[in-house]
Amino acid sequence: MHAVIGDVSGHGPDEAALGVCLRITWRALVLGGHRDIELLDLLEQVLVAERPRADMFATCTTLALDPATGTGTLHLAGHHEPLLLVDGAADEVAAEHGMALGILPGQRAWEASAFVLPPASALMLYTDGLIEGHSGPGSERLGAAGLVELIAGAPGPEANQLLDHLVTTAQALNAGRHADDLAILHLARC
Repeated sequence: MHAVIGDVSGHGPDEAALGVCLRITWRALVLGGHRDIELLDLLEQVLVAERPRADMFATCTTLALDPATGTGTLHLAGHHEPLLLVDGAADEVAAEHGMALGILPGQRAWEASAFVLPPASALMLYTDGLIEGHSGPGSERLGAAGLVELIAGAPGPEANQLLDHLVTTAQALNAGRHADDLAILHLARC
Protein backbone atom coordinates (compact mmCIF):
# COMPACT_ATOMS: atom_id res chain seq x y z
CA MET A 1 0.00 0.00 0.00
CA HIS A 2 1.26 3.47 -0.85
CA ALA A 3 0.18 6.79 0.64
CA VAL A 4 1.17 10.43 0.48
CA ILE A 5 0.26 13.62 2.28
CA GLY A 6 1.59 17.01 1.32
CA ASP A 7 1.21 20.75 1.37
CA VAL A 8 2.13 23.41 -1.19
CA SER A 9 3.54 26.63 0.28
CA GLY A 10 1.20 29.61 0.24
CA HIS A 11 -2.54 29.99 -0.27
CA GLY A 12 -4.60 30.61 -3.35
CA PRO A 13 -5.64 29.14 -6.69
CA ASP A 14 -2.08 28.66 -8.00
CA GLU A 15 -1.12 26.70 -4.91
CA ALA A 16 -4.30 24.62 -5.03
CA ALA A 17 -3.76 23.82 -8.71
CA LEU A 18 -0.15 22.81 -8.07
CA GLY A 19 -1.28 20.57 -5.19
CA VAL A 20 -3.76 18.79 -7.47
CA CYS A 21 -1.08 18.43 -10.15
CA LEU A 22 1.33 16.86 -7.64
CA ARG A 23 -1.32 14.46 -6.31
CA ILE A 24 -2.14 13.23 -9.80
CA THR A 25 1.57 12.98 -10.64
CA TRP A 26 2.27 10.98 -7.47
CA ARG A 27 -0.50 8.52 -8.31
CA ALA A 28 0.70 8.07 -11.90
CA LEU A 29 4.29 7.59 -10.77
CA VAL A 30 3.37 4.99 -8.13
CA LEU A 31 1.21 3.11 -10.65
CA GLY A 32 4.18 3.30 -13.05
CA GLY A 33 6.40 1.53 -10.48
CA HIS A 34 8.46 4.49 -9.25
CA ARG A 35 9.47 4.35 -5.60
CA ASP A 36 11.49 6.04 -2.88
CA ILE A 37 14.00 8.77 -3.85
CA GLU A 38 13.33 8.30 -7.56
CA LEU A 39 9.64 9.05 -6.89
CA LEU A 40 10.46 12.20 -4.93
CA ASP A 41 12.95 13.32 -7.56
CA LEU A 42 10.34 12.99 -10.31
CA LEU A 43 7.73 14.78 -8.18
CA GLU A 44 10.17 17.61 -7.65
CA GLN A 45 10.86 17.85 -11.39
CA VAL A 46 7.12 18.20 -12.05
CA LEU A 47 6.77 20.79 -9.28
CA VAL A 48 9.61 22.88 -10.75
CA ALA A 49 8.19 22.59 -14.27
CA GLU A 50 4.61 23.45 -13.24
CA ARG A 51 5.00 26.08 -10.53
CA PRO A 52 4.12 29.59 -11.68
CA ARG A 53 6.67 31.19 -9.30
CA ALA A 54 10.19 30.05 -8.39
CA ASP A 55 9.56 30.57 -4.67
CA MET A 56 6.87 27.87 -4.48
CA PHE A 57 7.74 24.59 -2.80
CA ALA A 58 5.91 21.60 -1.35
CA THR A 59 6.36 19.40 1.69
CA CYS A 60 5.26 15.78 1.73
CA THR A 61 5.50 12.44 3.42
CA THR A 62 5.40 9.34 1.25
CA LEU A 63 5.09 5.83 2.60
CA ALA A 64 4.99 2.26 1.43
CA LEU A 65 3.43 -0.29 3.78
CA ASP A 66 3.06 -4.06 3.68
CA PRO A 67 -0.36 -4.54 5.34
CA ALA A 68 0.34 -8.20 6.13
CA THR A 69 3.48 -7.56 8.19
CA GLY A 70 3.00 -3.90 9.16
CA THR A 71 6.51 -3.05 7.97
CA GLY A 72 6.99 0.07 5.95
CA THR A 73 9.25 2.80 4.68
CA LEU A 74 8.64 6.50 4.74
CA HIS A 75 10.34 9.57 3.30
CA LEU A 76 9.97 13.05 4.74
CA ALA A 77 10.44 15.93 2.31
CA GLY A 78 10.19 19.01 4.51
CA HIS A 79 7.31 17.41 6.38
CA HIS A 80 7.04 16.46 10.05
CA GLU A 81 6.97 12.92 11.42
CA PRO A 82 3.75 10.92 11.43
CA LEU A 83 2.31 9.78 14.74
CA LEU A 84 1.97 6.14 15.78
CA LEU A 85 -1.27 5.63 17.74
CA VAL A 86 -1.46 2.65 20.09
CA ASP A 87 -4.05 2.19 22.87
CA GLY A 88 -5.12 5.85 22.92
CA ALA A 89 -1.55 7.18 23.11
CA ALA A 90 0.55 8.71 20.36
CA ASP A 91 4.27 9.04 19.69
CA GLU A 92 6.15 10.54 16.78
CA VAL A 93 7.66 7.97 14.42
CA ALA A 94 11.43 8.42 14.34
CA ALA A 95 12.33 9.40 10.78
CA GLU A 96 15.05 11.10 8.79
CA HIS A 97 14.17 14.61 7.69
CA GLY A 98 14.69 15.69 4.12
CA MET A 99 14.37 18.93 2.23
CA ALA A 100 11.05 20.18 0.88
CA LEU A 101 10.49 19.67 -2.84
CA GLY A 102 11.55 22.66 -4.93
CA ILE A 103 13.85 24.36 -2.39
CA LEU A 104 17.10 23.21 -4.03
CA PRO A 105 15.98 21.21 -7.07
CA GLY A 106 18.10 18.21 -7.95
CA GLN A 107 19.75 17.78 -4.53
CA ARG A 108 17.90 14.51 -3.79
CA ALA A 109 18.23 15.18 -0.06
CA TRP A 110 15.89 12.45 1.21
CA GLU A 111 16.58 9.36 3.31
CA ALA A 112 14.36 6.34 3.83
CA SER A 113 13.14 5.53 7.34
CA ALA A 114 11.81 2.11 8.26
CA PHE A 115 8.86 1.75 10.63
CA VAL A 116 6.55 -0.94 11.97
CA LEU A 117 2.79 -0.53 12.30
CA PRO A 118 1.82 -3.10 14.94
CA PRO A 119 -1.55 -4.85 14.93
CA ALA A 120 -4.39 -2.78 16.48
CA SER A 121 -2.52 0.49 15.89
CA ALA A 122 -2.74 3.39 13.48
CA LEU A 123 -0.45 5.78 11.70
CA MET A 124 -1.54 9.41 11.46
CA LEU A 125 -0.07 11.77 8.88
CA TYR A 126 -1.16 15.40 8.93
CA THR A 127 -0.36 18.80 7.49
CA ASP A 128 0.95 21.72 9.50
CA GLY A 129 -2.48 23.39 9.46
CA LEU A 130 -3.38 21.08 12.36
CA ILE A 131 -0.45 22.02 14.63
CA GLU A 132 0.63 25.56 13.68
CA GLY A 133 -2.41 27.18 15.31
CA HIS A 134 -2.15 28.45 18.88
CA SER A 135 -2.84 26.21 21.85
CA GLY A 136 -5.10 28.70 23.65
CA PRO A 137 -5.48 32.43 24.39
CA GLY A 138 -2.11 34.18 24.63
CA SER A 139 -0.25 30.92 24.12
CA GLU A 140 2.33 29.46 21.77
CA ARG A 141 1.64 27.14 18.85
CA LEU A 142 0.06 23.74 19.46
CA GLY A 143 2.91 21.77 17.86
CA ALA A 144 3.34 18.01 17.74
CA ALA A 145 3.59 17.76 21.54
CA GLY A 146 0.23 19.51 21.94
CA LEU A 147 -1.28 17.21 19.32
CA VAL A 148 -0.07 14.17 21.27
CA GLU A 149 -1.83 15.61 24.35
CA LEU A 150 -5.05 16.16 22.38
CA ILE A 151 -4.96 12.53 21.27
CA ALA A 152 -4.53 11.35 24.87
CA GLY A 153 -7.63 13.36 25.80
CA ALA A 154 -9.77 12.10 22.92
CA PRO A 155 -13.27 10.88 23.85
CA GLY A 156 -12.87 7.49 22.18
CA PRO A 157 -10.66 5.33 19.98
CA GLU A 158 -12.88 5.38 16.86
CA ALA A 159 -11.09 7.08 13.98
CA ASN A 160 -13.97 9.40 13.07
CA GLN A 161 -14.41 10.45 16.69
CA LEU A 162 -10.69 11.03 17.12
CA LEU A 163 -10.29 13.08 13.94
CA ASP A 164 -13.36 15.20 14.69
CA HIS A 165 -12.01 15.81 18.21
CA LEU A 166 -8.58 16.84 16.91
CA VAL A 167 -9.87 19.24 14.27
CA THR A 168 -12.56 20.91 16.40
CA THR A 169 -10.34 21.19 19.49
CA ALA A 170 -7.33 22.54 17.57
CA GLN A 171 -9.54 25.10 15.81
CA ALA A 172 -11.22 26.15 19.08
CA LEU A 173 -7.86 26.57 20.85
CA ASN A 174 -6.52 28.60 17.94
CA ALA A 175 -9.58 30.90 18.04
CA GLY A 176 -9.09 32.01 14.43
CA ARG A 177 -5.58 33.43 14.94
CA HIS A 178 -3.96 31.20 12.32
CA ALA A 179 -5.78 30.05 9.21
CA ASP A 180 -4.25 27.27 7.16
CA ASP A 181 -5.55 24.32 5.21
CA LEU A 182 -5.56 21.07 7.06
CA ALA A 183 -5.44 17.41 6.08
CA ILE A 184 -5.18 14.23 8.13
CA LEU A 185 -4.54 10.71 6.88
CA HIS A 186 -5.36 7.97 9.42
CA LEU A 187 -4.18 4.47 8.48
CA ALA A 188 -5.30 1.73 10.86
CA ARG A 189 -4.06 -1.85 11.03
CA CYS A 190 -6.54 -4.32 12.51
